[in-house]
Amino acid sequence: MFFPLTHDDPEQLGTYRLVARLGSGGMGTVYLGQSPSGRIAALKTMHARTAADPAFRARFRLETDASRVIGGHHGARVFDADPIAEIPWLATEYVIGPPLDEAVQSGGPLPETAVRALGASLCAALAQLHGSDVVHRDLKPSNIMITADGPKVIDFGIARAIGDERLTRTGTEAGTPAFMSPEQAMGQDHSPAGDVFALAGVLVYAVAGRGPFGAGQAADLLWVRYAEPDLTGVPASLVPVLRRCFEKVPERRPTTAQLGSELACADGGFSAHLPEPVLAEIARRATAVWQVEPCRLPPPAGSVLSETVPDSARPGMSRRTLLTVAGGSASSIAASGAGAWAWLGRRGGAAEPTGSTGSQQPKWDLIWQVTASYEDPRVPPAPLLLDQLIVVGAYGLQGLNPKTGKARWPEYPEVYFAHLTATNSRQIYTINHSSEEKDPLTVSRVDLTTGAVGDPFIELKDFRVALYGTQLLYATDDTLYAVGGRGPHPASSVETDHFFKEQSWSLLGLDIHSGSKLWEVPLPPRPDGSTRMHFLSARVSGDHLVLVQQSAKGETQLVVLNRHTGAVLWQRKFDSGQPDASRAHLAVDDTHVYPSAGRLLALALSDGTVSWRYDQSPAGAAYSPPTVKDGLVYAVEEGGGVVASTPEAASCGGPRTSAAPHRRISTHHLSSASSTCTASRRPVSSPPTSEGAPLPASSRPPRPSTSLMSPPAGSSPWARATSPATPSSEFTEAAQA
Repeated sequence: MFFPLTHDDPEQLGTYRLVARLGSGGMGTVYLGQSPSGRIAALKTMHARTAADPAFRARFRLETDASRVIGGHHGARVFDADPIAEIPWLATEYVIGPPLDEAVQSGGPLPETAVRALGASLCAALAQLHGSDVVHRDLKPSNIMITADGPKVIDFGIARAIGDERLTRTGTEAGTPAFMSPEQAMGQDHSPAGDVFALAGVLVYAVAGRGPFGAGQAADLLWVRYAEPDLTGVPASLVPVLRRCFEKVPERRPTTAQLGSELACADGGFSAHLPEPVLAEIARRATAVWQVEPCRLPPPAGSVLSETVPDSARPGMSRRTLLTVAGGSASSIAASGAGAWAWLGRRGGAAEPTGSTGSQQPKWDLIWQVTASYEDPRVPPAPLLLDQLIVVGAYGLQGLNPKTGKARWPEYPEVYFAHLTATNSRQIYTINHSSEEKDPLTVSRVDLTTGAVGDPFIELKDFRVALYGTQLLYATDDTLYAVGGRGPHPASSVETDHFFKEQSWSLLGLDIHSGSKLWEVPLPPRPDGSTRMHFLSARVSGDHLVLVQQSAKGETQLVVLNRHTGAVLWQRKFDSGQPDASRAHLAVDDTHVYPSAGRLLALALSDGTVSWRYDQSPAGAAYSPPTVKDGLVYAVEEGGGVVASTPEAASCGGPRTSAAPHRRISTHHLSSASSTCTASRRPVSSPPTSEGAPLPASSRPPRPSTSLMSPPAGSSPWARATSPATPSSEFTEAAQA
């Protein structure tokens, strides 16, 4: 059923133009929308009054995450979402088919074969949820859509992570009385066994035309808790199967796998078991959705209310990313550089395309492209690259064939979070995520063929894996580098996607072979509510661990440690004005670090001094994050295309340029501390003057001390690095800000 838009409904959500209303409830409204390409979607959003409540916002974000977990086979595929907008919204596929309750009301109870097929499919859907530590908590006929391909589970508005009771304690509803488990009715923990109880109630409704515990009145909760279900009208062959699901003790109920095997029916697609009236309704809906004409009701007489528009056009980087892999040599570099420039953006505004204004567009020689989940990543994402595998995504990782882009892992691999996953190019490792507050931090290997997570081989009992700031930063052949935290989630908190001041954090070196902790370096504490992770990225070169560290306020610094001992060798603050996604990306070779500082420069890996920087940029030019290949440093120059530079080629002559349509690959002159071009040298602590001349030697900083302090006030963002005679074991206090 489609309803007209009201006068104060938004014109669009994200890129989706709203066409009609599908329904409205206590939390929000569901719309029918259409993308610029013509794709139809269902868009769910929150009422303004509920969007102002942190508890309801947390529920909406959990619903978004659960919808992604269940995926498009057992649920409505998620197209897009913005759970942190002023008015949060979620765009999913528009499911063609009626809800189960409407199908039964209009066409009567389903035959046993259809109910068995329905139950087996729903068992698989719940297994997918439970395998990701999520329980639905409100499985009922109206939340199950009947399609020709099979049932789809929707509406995860009160879903939560297993063991997490915080949202229930806020006073929100716990489910629907007619389909609640006894433990849920008593306010106790709702485990996967509670979803099995609700599923049995759904199947009774489907085959008998009514629920097993009344019509859903509050008084029916006593029936759920103390009495046996009414199985009148249930086929005799299904009675013993479903009765076991209604056990009052959760541990006595079958698992989803056991129940699914008992419900399995004869071969044949799901639609083969559906009665004609249901198939006719599916066909009618498939046609009707394309015949909806947009209609908006006028405002009431005398109304002065302004239109409610969600926050769908914030400046800055989009949270949606299309991963693109290019082939060839020069064209591959150009494509990767252009992608880096898209991340770079403009200071103080949204990213804008640059380059030629001619009609001919550059050809990037794309081999393949896939859509990956990069919404609101905790750290700037980067794919994991192995010999025969590339892993992409920030959540719900995808294992792909790097040559063809075809999936090598199943649709729902066990490894899920990118910020908990790292590779040494031969093996993938992951920190085993858990929502249980007391579970220790453990690390497992990931099967490269299936994406399955193996048994833990590292266990750190004094670190809590459920804490928000946990990270797996980097992997070498012998060592993993991670961030671990100690301390609890405060019991009174509803939203846990942030740091708490009671927690303490450390950078860890972990031995892959023995499973032991090699070293631990304390990290600055985070204030309550901070959401910035301690590190944006990590690299290893020789004996050096190179980190981009960020403070709670978003200030960044480059930190280099001895990777074997954890001793801090040097650190530099840098505030280039670029977004996190740009500052996180740096390049490292055997002798230098090439940071994303908005300009081209190289720092000595040994002590952080500036080895060279390119001083002949056009006025105001900015550069993308660099990359290093075969001795050349590549970057994208704003308005100039791709540039390639090499310190070995530094001379007092001008740049050597090879022009290409709409892009430029050049070898530039570099001012080098080791070259003979002394006229272009300047003290490493001094910012350039407007004429590009060096500042007086008196402006150089004092010699390094044994304490790791932030650069003096007013110094260059690349002030002289501290290089203590005795390496420190702690990070500077500047990172606590």
